[in-house]
Amino acid sequence: MLLNLLCVGLGGFVGAILRALTGIFVSKIVLLSAFPYATLIVNVLGSFLIGMLLTSSYVLSNPNLKSFLTAGLLGGLTTFSTFSFDTLSLIEHRFFTAALLNVALNVGLALIACFLGSELVKHMKKKKKSSLKKES
Repeated sequence: MLLNLLCVGLGGFVGAILRALTGIFVSKIVLLSAFPYATLIVNVLGSFLIGMLLTSSYVLSNPNLKSFLTAGLLGGLTTFSTFSFDTLSLIEHRFFTAALLNVALNVGLALIACFLGSELVKHMKKKKKSSLKKES
């Protein structure tokens, strides 16, 4: 159990650094500064990756790797609290359309990305099984 918790902590450390770097990079792009794109990017990317990871039998069969990647890395990378605050801030500044767009994009794109990540791994599994059958 201690090893599993260390895996979560190490993954969270890496994920949080990646999230901070994403924010720094996105803030350098002047056109992207008026909308919380960094939060959107990490949430959609994290959703795509969790769709892939939790469909992978390799990840699912290794509890420490699963904890490192999902609860740790993706937990540190993605952020629901920042998404909530960004949306509230848009509402408080009376940017209602941007707030609605922020909710729709974060939820909609994250769901689509999760689905695509999951489907990608399923497709790769089928392709691998097909090639193994051809070899035998």
